[in-house]
Amino acid sequence: MKWIREYYVKSTLENPKKKLTQKSILLNTANIKTISIIASNKKEIEAITEIIHSDLGIDITVMGNYYDEKSVDEQAFSYKDFTLFGKPREKLIQLLSLTPDLIIFTPERLNYFTLFLLQLQSASYSMGFYNEETEPYLDLMLNNEENDIQSGTALLIKYLKQIN
Repeated sequence: MKWIREYYVKSTLENPKKKLTQKSILLNTANIKTISIIASNKKEIEAITEIIHSDLGIDITVMGNYYDEKSVDEQAFSYKDFTLFGKPREKLIQLLSLTPDLIIFTPERLNYFTLFLLQLQSASYSMGFYNEETEPYLDLMLNNEENDIQSGTALLIKYLKQIN
């Protein structure tokens, strides 16, 4: 059944319904209250959260999710969290109802489901590491030249602060 869900999600990504969202090119870091992280795993979410709280402030609410087909962790999602026709189920609907001020997208292994989740949150300012597939969805991108996720995320935040 995964392939059916993947087919519908992939077709949605290939033929996106353009949402006309008004986003400022600049995001004032002082106005950031909530950040959503879409990462590769739980350890990565914890590392990024640590960087966010040290660089942007401890009072910022951080929500993190990652794609894992076998995990039962609350932060994990998989193709099972989509209907047969590729629509988000209850768990993802709750996640999508929260509109973060900033999305940090860091998965190295991309799949249609993580990209679709990013597309569904298109109203929020998003940043991450450069990849041809993520280019249409991210507002600020850097080449991932750092060896670890903490250094790379610290650079993303540094550049976000500099352009404001």
